[in-house]
Amino acid sequence: MWKARTTSISLLLLVSAAAAAARDDEPRTGHADLSGFEENLTLSSPGRGSLDVVISRDGTSLRYRLRYDGLVTSVLQSHIHLGRPAINGGIMVFFCTNLTPPAGVPVPPACPQAGTVTGVLTEADIVGPAAQGVDPSAPTRFSQLIEALRAEAAYGNVHTMAYPGGEIRGQIKFSDNHHPDRRGDDQ
Repeated sequence: MWKARTTSISLLLLVSAAAAAARDDEPRTGHADLSGFEENLTLSSPGRGSLDVVISRDGTSLRYRLRYDGLVTSVLQSHIHLGRPAINGGIMVFFCTNLTPPAGVPVPPACPQAGTVTGVLTEADIVGPAAQGVDPSAPTRFSQLIEALRAEAAYGNVHTMAYPGGEIRGQIKFSDNHHPDRRGDDQ
C-alpha cells in the first residue's frame, strides 16, 4: 500500500510539473494595432493606436499598455471585448472610462483624449460578458479571459463620442510571440 501511495504521489507531482512547464511554453505577450479599418462597421478614422498585453507567469494578472491618438472626438471608454475579427462581442475588462464606471469591479482610470493608459488587470476586473458564457462571479472568469486572448478571440477597442460603438479596434494576437525575446517580463 505504501508503494502504491508513493507511486500515486509521484505521478501527481509529475503531472503538475508538466502542466506548469506547458504554461511556461505558452505565449504570454500579445499585441494589437488599433484602427478604424478593424471596426465593425469599418470606419475611415484618423485615429490610430496600439495595445500590448503581458500575461503574468502564474496566469493571475494581465499587464497592459494602451496608446492612441488622432481620434475624431472625446474618448468615452476603452476595453477588451470577447469576439473574433469583424464580430462584435461583449466587454470582458475595462482599460479606462470617462462614463459611469462598471459596478462591482475596481474603478478604471479616466481615459485621456490621446496618450497612454497602463495598468494591471486581475480576476476582480472581469465584468463579463455573461451573455457569452463569462460569469463575472465565477472563479474561472480570469482564466476565460486568458483563454480568449490566447485563442485570439478578443480585441481592444476605443469608443468615442462620434463613434460610441468604437472608433478604433484591433484583434489581440499572440501567435507571433513564440520568439523568446517577445515573451514578456516575469511578474
